[in-house]
This record gives sequence, C-alpha cells and structure tokens, in this order.
Amino acid sequence: MIRHLNADLSFCELDGRLFFLDIENDRYFQLSGALERSFLRHLEAPDDTSIDVSELARHQLLLQPTTIPCDASAAAITPPDQSAVETPCTGRRVTLDVVQDVFLAVAITYWQLKTRPLKSILQGLYDYRQARTSPPAADQAACQQRISEAATAFNRARPYVPIGTCCLIDSLSMVRFLARRGLCAQLVMGVACDPFSAHAWVQHGSLVLNETVGTAQAHVPIRVI
Repeated sequence: MIRHLNADLSFCELDGRLFFLDIENDRYFQLSGALERSFLRHLEAPDDTSIDVSELARHQLLLQPTTIPCDASAAAITPPDQSAVETPCTGRRVTLDVVQDVFLAVAITYWQLKTRPLKSILQGLYDYRQARTSPPAADQAACQQRISEAATAFNRARPYVPIGTCCLIDSLSMVRFLARRGLCAQLVMGVACDPFSAHAWVQHGSLVLNETVGTAQAHVPIRVI
C-alpha cells in the first residue's frame, strides 16, 4: 500500500524494506537500518515524545498532515489483471491525426522532462487531466472499451515518433493523449528490488494500458497520479 509523508514524499514496503519516492527532488531512496527502525517506530506512535526523531527531522521524514495533491487519494490502486497490449484487437490502420497527437504528447513530455522538475510535470498533468475529463461514466464497460481502443491507437502510433521509448515518457504522454480525448487514466509509478528498478505504466481500473500484466504485477506501486 502506498503511504504519504507529505505532498512530495511517498513510500511503500517491498520484501520487508521501505522504498521512498521524493518527487520534489526526483529521486528514489532507502534508509539505513537504524533510521528505518526509528521511522517505523515514529509511524506507529507519532506523538510518542520518548522516540528520538532528530535524525528523522534532519532527513525531513516526519509525518506532516496535509491534503495531498495529484490524486493521491488513489493510493490503493486496483491490482492489474488484464492488459490492452495483450488483448487481441482488429488491425485498424493508424491514422495521421493519431500519429500527430501522439507525436505532440511525446514531444511535450520529452521537453518537460528535460527542463522541468518532476513535481511540476506531475501537477501539470493532473491539472490538464482534470480540465479535460469528466466524472466517470455510468457505463463502465463502454468507458473501458473506449479507453482501451484509444490506448491501442497510441501504442500503434508510438513507433512513428522519432524519440526513444522510455516508460516514464510514454506513460506521461499516454495520460495526456487520453485526457485530450476526454478519457481519464492513472499514471502508476512502481518499484521492484533485487536489483532495484523503477517503472511507470498507465492503468484504468484493473486494465493496464501500455504494459503487460506480469510486468505491472512485478512492481509495487509507490505513487499514483
């Protein structure tokens, strides 16, 4: 389960260890054994004055009650059980307007990642999606079908964009591409260990839109936008 210390810092447990994502400083990190034990004691009893929290404070790891932006209320993402990239689909041609929209979304995202902090990019994406999409439709099956078809169109057009593929670039771009069409999907950032790896994908309910189910399940979500 994803937990948040503040608007910028989220963490999850994986194989008995804690992994942190700091979107303010664009980094993943772990704590030393001693600091992690102090942190866990603080989580269990945040008002216990007998716990020495000086090191936690120095590392900005104290709990800070706040309203988390970027849709952090979705801290418990639905476990994925199906994938748009693993679902057979018709051989519909990729249209020029879709290629243009995918190119624009990827180019904007690529430029943003080169020039702006991750926190700013995530907030901007959240705001864009909020402005372009409506509350979930009553007919969830029809909504999921539309999102699946649009995601498939993105995946088919992506090879025509002359920018190297990258899970974060492509996932941010897909969320923007879908939002432009009034469709709401979530960006999921996850981690795995032994060795450590970070990954990002797009998901709607239990449907993964740009990754296989197996790969998504192999990562523990650490932040959902």
